[in-house]
Amino acid sequence: MKENRRKINSLRHEPVAVLKREPVVRVIEWEAPEYEYRSKDVSWYWLSLILGIVLIALAVWQKNFLFAIFIAIAWIAIVSLAGKYPSYWKFAINEKEISVWPLGKPESEKKIYTLTEIHGFDIHSAEGEDYGELVIRMKSKFSPYLKINLHKEKEREVAEFLAKYLAKEEYAESVVDSLAKIIGF
Repeated sequence: MKENRRKINSLRHEPVAVLKREPVVRVIEWEAPEYEYRSKDVSWYWLSLILGIVLIALAVWQKNFLFAIFIAIAWIAIVSLAGKYPSYWKFAINEKEISVWPLGKPESEKKIYTLTEIHGFDIHSAEGEDYGELVIRMKSKFSPYLKINLHKEKEREVAEFLAKYLAKEEYAESVVDSLAKIIGF
C-alpha cells in the first residue's frame, strides 16, 4: 500500500508534457489542364498549310533558303502540337508558397514558388470558358510571368486568399496570348 502511494505521489510531481497545437495552414488545391484545348477542324489545317506554303514561296523568292527550312520545320511542329491534348497539373496555394506538379507524378517533382519570389497577381477570366487564368508576376527577370489555369468557381476564393499576402495588380493580356486565342491555339 505504501508503495502504491509512493508511485502515485511520484506521478503527481512528474512534469506533464503539454501538447502544442500546430497552427492550421489553409491550403487551396485544384487540378487543371496545362492549357485550354481548342479543337481544330479540317479548315484550320488547310489554312495553316496555305499560309506555310505562301511563307516558303516568299522565302524562296527572297533566296532565303534557311528561312524556308525554318518555316517548314515550324509548320510541322505547330501541326503536330495542334492535335495534342493537354496534360493535367495539380496546384496548391498556402500562406508561404504556390506549388505546381504534374498530376499522377510524385510530389517530389513539385515546383515551389515562395510568396517572397512573387511581385503580384491578377485573374483573367473570359465569358464562355471553363477556366480563368491566374497570372502571377514573378520578381525574376528571366521568367516574369507564371500563368495557371483556374476553375471559375475557385477564382474568388483564390483572389481573396492571395490578396492577404500579395498585391493585386492589373496585367494586360499580351499580344501573343491574344493572337493564340484568335487562331485557336
